[in-house]
Amino acid sequence: MASRLDWLHACKLTQLEAIARATGINSSGTKPILIAHLQDELSKPHTTLPNHTAVRGKKQQKQPRKDEYNIFSIDMGIRNLAYCQLLLPPSWLPSSSTSTKPTTPITPTLLQWSRIDVSQPSHTRSPTTITTTTTSEPTAKESFSPSTYAPRAHTFLTTHILPHNPTHILIERQRFRSMGGSAVQEWTLRVNMFEAMLYATLQTYSALGTWPGEVVPVLPGKVAKYWLEDAGKKEKGERMSISNEKSKARKMDIVRDMVQNGWAIESKGEAKDMGNLVIRNAEGKRGRGKEKGLGKFDDLADCLLQGLAWVKWEENKRLVWEKGLEALEELAENKMGR
Repeated sequence: MASRLDWLHACKLTQLEAIARATGINSSGTKPILIAHLQDELSKPHTTLPNHTAVRGKKQQKQPRKDEYNIFSIDMGIRNLAYCQLLLPPSWLPSSSTSTKPTTPITPTLLQWSRIDVSQPSHTRSPTTITTTTTSEPTAKESFSPSTYAPRAHTFLTTHILPHNPTHILIERQRFRSMGGSAVQEWTLRVNMFEAMLYATLQTYSALGTWPGEVVPVLPGKVAKYWLEDAGKKEKGERMSISNEKSKARKMDIVRDMVQNGWAIESKGEAKDMGNLVIRNAEGKRGRGKEKGLGKFDDLADCLLQGLAWVKWEENKRLVWEKGLEALEELAENKMGR
């Protein structure tokens, strides 16, 4: 039986890898394995808007329209958990039955962009006064028990995320090992535990019918491949590795350039304040002293790049599904307005 994706068999391996990177699909393996990955993922139902219902019992904050894509992207952590909110109109991914399609690229609106410390019993955040506190005084040993962190997972979601009625929540997928090491670090287990609690809480709200949105796990390696695919190339096109520190630096540079020169996103409100902090932080690195309170912002950069990468993956999946082989050239030019 002929398939709409049979044209994939005529592609070169490099073309298949490019399609996979552009759509957030696993790009490793031989040509037959890669074709199977692409066929499986591209054949799945496209992203749509859920039937929207507010979380019961919570004061509703400034609400987006119910027909908008309201996306929250979370970069996991305990001391430094970062998240952002992106809004897109329904015309971003019109249904196949809808004749109205955007004639120009749609720019996501960035409404929230913040970082919090969930190790604190009452974790709050402010976009313009993010601080990292240090003290020389001895403190009691911090508890990381499930009974301690379950309420904090619930508080984080019901305070910062769910009151805004998100349609999609993207959560950075955690590893069990760091940098390929054989040991499993205690801190990694703590973040994994908190990640699982977020999923469990959201699943509970979904099962109760109080939140109908979708949770999407995102592998950080795929995000890095999307934004840094040219970072490890030599002049002859040969691939080479890029260190974790260099990867962080390059991603921060991309975000700094993004907010300073106004491409890929339109920042408003609290997110615009955070963007100004990022710009001033960059100016401090050039000799005027680092902006007090912000420090390194790799976690903030990661949550934003994760959200924007997912937006482009969904656009590109629709593009590949509709245009087939003709989409290859367009994919090469279709990276967030750059």
